[in-house]
Amino acid sequence: MTRLIVLQHSGTAKQLTLQKLPFLVGRAPTCDLIVEHQQVSRIHAVFEQGDDDGIQIRDMDGPNGTHVNGARVSKAMLRDGDEVRIGACVIRFLTSGGDALSDAEALRLVTVPGKLEELELRKLAPSPVRK
Repeated sequence: MTRLIVLQHSGTAKQLTLQKLPFLVGRAPTCDLIVEHQQVSRIHAVFEQGDDDGIQIRDMDGPNGTHVNGARVSKAMLRDGDEVRIGACVIRFLTSGGDALSDAEALRLVTVPGKLEELELRKLAPSPVRK
């Protein structure tokens, strides 16, 4: 199951399942993910089938661009845990299976920097004892 964890302007995270491709992101009411922000174009980017059966994101040539893991891209194949930025919107791309995450876990995945594997290791590491 491929999911997007989206950090909303309110500071909360929501989870979306990519059930169909192409999946449009932008300000237009016809987009699958509507992002109301001045730096987001009406149709800003599209998640679509890539060349190797994976999923890629393609920027639709807006002035503010699409960023994957901090680099501006015209298109990029996505891997589990990649961070996509569209305007002020942060999206974590997840391909690993599993059930829906709790709201707190989803928020952690989009706000804590680092690769997904590193985040999972931090989750498993014991907390330091406070005195």
